[in-house]
Amino acid sequence: MKTVAYFILFLFLIIIILPAVLVKSCDIISLPEEEKGEGDIVVKVYDHMQKRIIKMELEEYIKGVVAAEMPAAFEKEALKAQAVAARTYTVGRLTTMGGAGCSSHPEADICTDPTHCQAWYPKDVLLKRWGLIGYYRYWKKISTAVEETRGLIITYKGNIIDPVFHSTSGGKTENSEDVWQNRVPYLRSVVSKYETHSPKFTETVSIPIQDFIKKLKEEYPDIELTKEALKDAINVVEWSEGGRIKYIRLGNKVVKGTDVRRIFGLNSTNFRWKIDRESIDITTIGYGHGVGMSQYGADGMAKNGSNFAEILKHYYTGVDIDKLP
Repeated sequence: MKTVAYFILFLFLIIIILPAVLVKSCDIISLPEEEKGEGDIVVKVYDHMQKRIIKMELEEYIKGVVAAEMPAAFEKEALKAQAVAARTYTVGRLTTMGGAGCSSHPEADICTDPTHCQAWYPKDVLLKRWGLIGYYRYWKKISTAVEETRGLIITYKGNIIDPVFHSTSGGKTENSEDVWQNRVPYLRSVVSKYETHSPKFTETVSIPIQDFIKKLKEEYPDIELTKEALKDAINVVEWSEGGRIKYIRLGNKVVKGTDVRRIFGLNSTNFRWKIDRESIDITTIGYGHGVGMSQYGADGMAKNGSNFAEILKHYYTGVDIDKLP
Protein backbone atom coordinates (compact mmCIF):
# COMPACT_ATOMS: atom_id res chain seq x y z
CA MET A 1 0.00 0.00 0.00
CA LYS A 2 2.86 2.38 0.81
CA THR A 3 4.32 1.77 -2.64
CA VAL A 4 1.01 2.72 -4.29
CA ALA A 5 0.71 5.82 -2.11
CA TYR A 6 4.25 6.93 -2.97
CA PHE A 7 3.57 6.34 -6.64
CA ILE A 8 0.39 8.46 -6.51
CA LEU A 9 2.27 11.21 -4.67
CA PHE A 10 5.02 11.10 -7.32
CA LEU A 11 2.48 11.45 -10.13
CA PHE A 12 0.81 14.34 -8.31
CA LEU A 13 4.13 16.16 -8.02
CA ILE A 14 5.03 15.60 -11.68
CA ILE A 15 1.64 16.29 -13.25
CA ILE A 16 0.23 19.04 -11.02
CA ILE A 17 2.82 20.73 -8.85
CA LEU A 18 5.84 20.93 -11.17
CA PRO A 19 4.01 22.47 -14.18
CA ALA A 20 2.34 24.99 -11.85
CA VAL A 21 5.71 26.03 -10.45
CA LEU A 22 7.14 26.37 -13.95
CA VAL A 23 4.24 28.50 -15.14
CA LYS A 24 4.76 30.86 -12.20
CA SER A 25 8.53 31.04 -12.63
CA CYS A 26 10.08 34.18 -14.09
CA ASP A 27 11.28 32.27 -17.16
CA ILE A 28 7.75 31.50 -18.23
CA ILE A 29 5.87 34.72 -17.57
CA SER A 30 5.74 37.34 -20.34
CA LEU A 31 8.07 40.30 -19.98
CA PRO A 32 6.46 43.24 -18.14
CA GLU A 33 5.59 46.31 -20.17
CA GLU A 34 8.46 48.43 -18.99
CA GLU A 35 11.15 45.75 -19.32
CA LYS A 36 13.26 45.57 -22.45
CA GLY A 37 15.08 42.61 -23.90
CA GLU A 38 18.83 42.27 -23.96
CA GLY A 39 19.20 42.40 -27.75
CA ASP A 40 19.91 45.43 -29.92
CA ILE A 41 16.42 45.42 -31.47
CA VAL A 42 13.40 45.71 -29.16
CA VAL A 43 9.85 45.02 -30.32
CA LYS A 44 6.81 46.69 -28.79
CA VAL A 45 4.14 43.99 -28.95
CA TYR A 46 0.48 44.64 -28.16
CA ASP A 47 -0.90 41.48 -26.50
CA HIS A 48 -4.54 41.55 -27.62
CA MET A 49 -5.52 38.94 -25.03
CA GLN A 50 -4.03 40.77 -22.03
CA LYS A 51 -4.59 44.18 -23.63
CA ARG A 52 -1.15 45.55 -22.82
CA ILE A 53 2.13 46.33 -24.52
CA ILE A 54 5.08 44.03 -23.89
CA LYS A 55 8.61 45.01 -24.86
CA MET A 56 10.93 42.16 -25.79
CA GLU A 57 14.02 41.36 -27.79
CA LEU A 58 13.30 40.60 -31.44
CA GLU A 59 14.58 37.02 -31.53
CA GLU A 60 12.65 36.05 -28.39
CA TYR A 61 9.51 37.47 -29.96
CA ILE A 62 10.11 35.47 -33.15
CA LYS A 63 10.27 32.24 -31.13
CA GLY A 64 6.78 32.90 -29.79
CA VAL A 65 5.53 33.67 -33.30
CA VAL A 66 6.92 30.47 -34.84
CA ALA A 67 5.42 28.47 -31.96
CA ALA A 68 2.01 30.03 -32.64
CA GLU A 69 2.03 30.06 -36.44
CA MET A 70 3.52 26.66 -37.38
CA PRO A 71 3.15 23.15 -35.88
CA ALA A 72 6.22 22.51 -33.72
CA ALA A 73 6.39 18.93 -35.01
CA PHE A 74 7.39 20.22 -38.47
CA GLU A 75 10.89 19.70 -39.83
CA LYS A 76 13.50 22.15 -38.50
CA GLU A 77 14.20 23.64 -41.94
CA ALA A 78 10.50 24.47 -42.30
CA LEU A 79 10.55 26.10 -38.85
CA LYS A 80 13.60 28.09 -39.91
CA ALA A 81 11.78 29.27 -43.04
CA GLN A 82 8.86 30.36 -40.86
CA ALA A 83 11.27 32.15 -38.50
CA VAL A 84 12.81 34.17 -41.36
CA ALA A 85 9.34 35.01 -42.72
CA ALA A 86 8.15 36.09 -39.26
CA ARG A 87 11.26 38.20 -38.69
CA THR A 88 10.86 39.82 -42.10
CA TYR A 89 7.23 40.69 -41.37
CA THR A 90 8.17 42.13 -37.97
CA VAL A 91 11.14 44.20 -39.14
CA GLY A 92 8.98 45.66 -41.90
CA ARG A 93 6.69 47.08 -39.21
CA LEU A 94 9.21 48.21 -36.61
CA THR A 95 8.85 51.96 -36.12
CA THR A 96 12.51 52.12 -35.07
CA MET A 97 13.45 50.90 -38.56
CA GLY A 98 11.06 53.11 -40.48
CA GLY A 99 8.01 50.85 -40.40
CA ALA A 100 4.47 52.06 -39.84
CA GLY A 101 3.87 49.93 -36.75
CA CYS A 102 0.48 48.41 -35.94
CA SER A 103 -2.39 50.43 -37.42
CA SER A 104 -4.87 49.12 -34.84
CA HIS A 105 -2.55 49.98 -31.94
CA PRO A 106 -0.44 53.03 -32.94
CA GLU A 107 1.70 52.85 -29.80
CA ALA A 108 2.90 49.33 -30.72
CA ASP A 109 5.05 47.91 -33.51
CA ILE A 110 2.91 44.84 -33.91
CA CYS A 111 0.03 42.97 -32.25
CA THR A 112 -0.70 39.32 -31.46
CA ASP A 113 -4.03 39.17 -33.30
CA PRO A 114 -3.41 36.82 -36.27
CA THR A 115 -6.27 38.38 -38.22
CA HIS A 116 -4.41 41.68 -38.18
CA CYS A 117 -0.69 41.02 -37.66
CA GLN A 118 0.75 37.63 -36.69
CA ALA A 119 0.04 35.21 -33.86
CA TRP A 120 2.33 35.01 -30.82
CA TYR A 121 2.18 32.81 -27.72
CA PRO A 122 3.93 33.44 -24.39
CA LYS A 123 5.71 30.54 -22.70
CA ASP A 124 2.98 29.89 -20.12
CA VAL A 125 0.44 29.33 -22.92
CA LEU A 126 2.84 27.00 -24.76
CA LEU A 127 3.40 24.97 -21.60
CA LYS A 128 -0.34 24.43 -21.26
CA ARG A 129 -0.71 23.56 -24.96
CA TRP A 130 2.25 21.20 -25.22
CA GLY A 131 2.48 19.80 -21.70
CA LEU A 132 5.69 19.59 -19.68
CA ILE A 133 7.57 17.09 -21.86
CA GLY A 134 6.36 18.63 -25.11
CA TYR A 135 7.30 22.10 -23.91
CA TYR A 136 10.95 21.28 -23.36
CA ARG A 137 11.15 19.29 -26.57
CA TYR A 138 9.44 21.82 -28.83
CA TRP A 139 10.74 25.04 -27.28
CA LYS A 140 14.31 23.84 -27.71
CA LYS A 141 13.59 22.89 -31.32
CA ILE A 142 11.99 26.25 -32.15
CA SER A 143 14.68 28.20 -30.29
CA THR A 144 17.34 26.44 -32.32
CA ALA A 145 15.52 27.20 -35.58
CA VAL A 146 15.31 30.89 -34.67
CA GLU A 147 18.90 31.17 -33.43
CA GLU A 148 20.28 29.46 -36.52
CA THR A 149 18.58 32.11 -38.68
CA ARG A 150 19.23 35.03 -36.30
CA GLY A 151 19.02 38.38 -38.08
CA LEU A 152 18.06 36.96 -41.49
CA ILE A 153 15.26 38.59 -43.50
CA ILE A 154 13.83 38.28 -47.01
CA THR A 155 14.31 41.11 -49.52
CA TYR A 156 13.37 41.78 -53.14
CA LYS A 157 15.70 44.16 -54.99
CA GLY A 158 16.91 45.52 -51.68
CA ASN A 159 13.47 46.06 -50.15
CA ILE A 160 11.89 44.08 -47.31
CA ILE A 161 9.06 41.92 -48.64
CA ASP A 162 5.63 41.22 -47.20
CA PRO A 163 6.07 37.45 -46.62
CA VAL A 164 2.47 36.27 -46.64
CA PHE A 165 1.87 32.57 -46.08
CA HIS A 166 -0.92 30.06 -45.71
CA SER A 167 -1.46 26.51 -44.49
CA THR A 168 -1.94 24.41 -47.63
CA SER A 169 -2.00 25.48 -51.28
CA GLY A 170 -3.43 22.25 -52.64
CA GLY A 171 -0.67 21.76 -55.20
CA LYS A 172 -0.08 25.25 -56.56
CA THR A 173 0.07 28.70 -54.98
CA GLU A 174 -1.71 31.82 -56.24
CA ASN A 175 -0.64 35.04 -57.93
CA SER A 176 -1.25 37.94 -55.55
CA GLU A 177 -3.54 39.80 -57.97
CA ASP A 178 -5.89 36.83 -58.22
CA VAL A 179 -6.66 37.21 -54.51
CA TRP A 180 -5.92 40.85 -53.54
CA GLN A 181 -5.90 42.70 -56.90
CA ASN A 182 -2.37 44.15 -56.60
CA ARG A 183 0.35 42.38 -58.58
CA VAL A 184 3.41 41.75 -56.41
CA PRO A 185 6.47 40.52 -58.36
CA TYR A 186 7.68 38.07 -55.69
CA LEU A 187 4.21 36.61 -55.02
CA ARG A 188 3.91 34.46 -58.15
CA SER A 189 2.09 31.17 -58.58
CA VAL A 190 4.42 28.18 -58.11
CA VAL A 191 3.96 24.41 -57.88
CA SER A 192 3.84 23.06 -54.33
CA LYS A 193 4.44 19.32 -54.51
CA TYR A 194 4.63 17.93 -51.00
CA GLU A 195 1.42 18.79 -49.18
CA THR A 196 -0.67 15.64 -49.05
CA HIS A 197 0.17 15.12 -45.36
CA SER A 198 -1.87 18.23 -44.53
CA PRO A 199 -5.11 17.37 -42.66
CA LYS A 200 -6.82 20.11 -44.70
CA PHE A 201 -5.55 18.97 -48.09
CA THR A 202 -9.14 18.06 -49.04
CA GLU A 203 -12.43 18.48 -47.22
CA THR A 204 -16.07 18.02 -48.18
CA VAL A 205 -18.99 19.86 -46.63
CA SER A 206 -22.63 19.05 -47.30
CA ILE A 207 -25.11 21.94 -47.34
CA PRO A 208 -28.90 21.54 -47.71
CA ILE A 209 -29.94 23.21 -50.94
CA GLN A 210 -32.48 25.43 -49.22
CA ASP A 211 -29.80 26.69 -46.81
CA PHE A 212 -27.39 27.21 -49.71
CA ILE A 213 -29.90 29.39 -51.57
CA LYS A 214 -30.95 31.19 -48.38
CA LYS A 215 -27.38 32.24 -47.56
CA LEU A 216 -26.83 33.55 -51.07
CA LYS A 217 -30.08 35.54 -50.97
CA GLU A 218 -29.04 37.06 -47.65
CA GLU A 219 -25.84 38.26 -49.35
CA TYR A 220 -27.44 39.14 -52.71
CA PRO A 221 -31.16 39.93 -52.23
CA ASP A 222 -31.80 40.22 -55.99
CA ILE A 223 -30.19 36.89 -56.91
CA GLU A 224 -32.33 34.58 -59.05
CA LEU A 225 -31.72 31.02 -57.92
CA THR A 226 -34.11 28.10 -57.45
CA LYS A 227 -33.73 24.56 -56.21
CA GLU A 228 -35.10 23.08 -59.43
CA ALA A 229 -32.67 24.94 -61.73
CA LEU A 230 -29.63 24.90 -59.45
CA LYS A 231 -27.50 22.46 -61.47
CA ASP A 232 -27.58 24.64 -64.57
CA ALA A 233 -27.31 27.90 -62.62
CA ILE A 234 -23.77 27.40 -61.27
CA ASN A 235 -20.84 27.80 -63.67
CA VAL A 236 -17.20 28.81 -63.33
CA VAL A 237 -16.48 32.01 -65.26
CA GLU A 238 -12.72 32.30 -64.66
CA TRP A 239 -10.01 30.17 -63.10
CA SER A 240 -6.88 31.58 -61.51
CA GLU A 241 -3.40 30.43 -62.52
CA GLY A 242 -3.23 28.48 -59.26
CA GLY A 243 -6.31 26.46 -60.25
CA ARG A 244 -8.77 28.22 -57.96
CA ILE A 245 -12.10 29.79 -58.80
CA LYS A 246 -11.64 33.48 -59.49
CA TYR A 247 -15.18 34.23 -60.67
CA ILE A 248 -18.28 32.04 -60.62
CA ARG A 249 -21.80 32.54 -61.98
CA LEU A 250 -24.61 31.90 -59.51
CA GLY A 251 -27.91 32.36 -61.31
CA ASN A 252 -27.97 35.95 -62.58
CA LYS A 253 -24.92 36.96 -60.49
CA VAL A 254 -21.19 36.73 -61.22
CA VAL A 255 -19.32 36.77 -57.91
CA LYS A 256 -15.77 36.28 -56.72
CA GLY A 257 -14.63 32.89 -55.56
CA THR A 258 -13.27 34.58 -52.42
CA ASP A 259 -16.79 35.80 -51.62
CA VAL A 260 -18.22 32.29 -51.95
CA ARG A 261 -15.48 31.03 -49.65
CA ARG A 262 -16.35 33.69 -47.06
CA ILE A 263 -20.12 33.14 -47.24
CA PHE A 264 -19.92 29.39 -46.70
CA GLY A 265 -16.77 29.26 -44.58
CA LEU A 266 -14.88 27.13 -47.10
CA ASN A 267 -11.22 26.18 -46.64
CA SER A 268 -10.19 27.69 -49.97
CA THR A 269 -11.42 28.94 -53.35
CA ASN A 270 -10.22 25.72 -54.99
CA PHE A 271 -13.53 23.91 -54.79
CA ARG A 272 -15.81 21.65 -56.80
CA TRP A 273 -19.44 20.76 -56.14
CA LYS A 274 -21.91 17.94 -56.60
CA ILE A 275 -25.65 18.48 -56.40
CA ASP A 276 -28.08 15.74 -55.44
CA ARG A 277 -31.79 15.92 -54.67
CA GLU A 278 -31.59 17.70 -51.32
CA SER A 279 -28.03 18.93 -50.80
CA ILE A 280 -24.94 20.35 -52.45
CA ASP A 281 -21.61 18.77 -51.53
CA ILE A 282 -18.66 21.14 -51.85
CA THR A 283 -15.15 19.66 -51.85
CA THR A 284 -12.24 22.03 -51.25
CA ILE A 285 -8.57 21.46 -51.97
CA GLY A 286 -6.07 23.34 -49.81
CA TYR A 287 -6.53 25.67 -46.85
CA GLY A 288 -6.03 29.43 -46.81
CA HIS A 289 -5.70 32.21 -49.38
CA GLY A 290 -2.99 30.34 -51.31
CA VAL A 291 -0.53 33.25 -51.73
CA GLY A 292 3.14 33.02 -50.75
CA MET A 293 4.62 30.20 -48.70
CA SER A 294 2.60 27.05 -48.10
CA GLN A 295 3.44 25.86 -44.59
CA TYR A 296 2.70 22.20 -45.30
CA GLY A 297 4.51 22.58 -48.61
CA ALA A 298 7.51 23.97 -46.72
CA ASP A 299 7.43 21.01 -44.35
CA GLY A 300 7.18 18.65 -47.32
CA MET A 301 10.14 20.30 -49.04
CA ALA A 302 12.16 20.01 -45.82
CA LYS A 303 11.29 16.32 -45.56
CA ASN A 304 12.61 15.93 -49.10
CA GLY A 305 15.94 17.58 -48.37
CA SER A 306 15.43 21.32 -49.02
CA ASN A 307 16.92 23.86 -46.62
CA PHE A 308 15.14 26.97 -45.38
CA ALA A 309 16.69 29.27 -48.02
CA GLU A 310 15.62 26.95 -50.84
CA ILE A 311 12.11 26.81 -49.40
CA LEU A 312 11.83 30.60 -49.17
CA LYS A 313 13.27 31.22 -52.62
CA HIS A 314 10.84 28.68 -54.07
CA TYR A 315 7.73 30.32 -52.64
CA TYR A 316 8.88 33.95 -52.95
CA THR A 317 10.05 34.50 -56.52
CA GLY A 318 13.35 36.32 -57.13
CA VAL A 319 14.08 37.15 -53.48
CA ASP A 320 17.34 37.27 -51.49
CA ILE A 321 18.08 36.26 -47.92
CA ASP A 322 19.92 39.17 -46.27
CA LYS A 323 21.37 39.84 -42.85
CA LEU A 324 20.10 42.72 -40.74
CA PRO A 325 22.83 45.31 -40.09
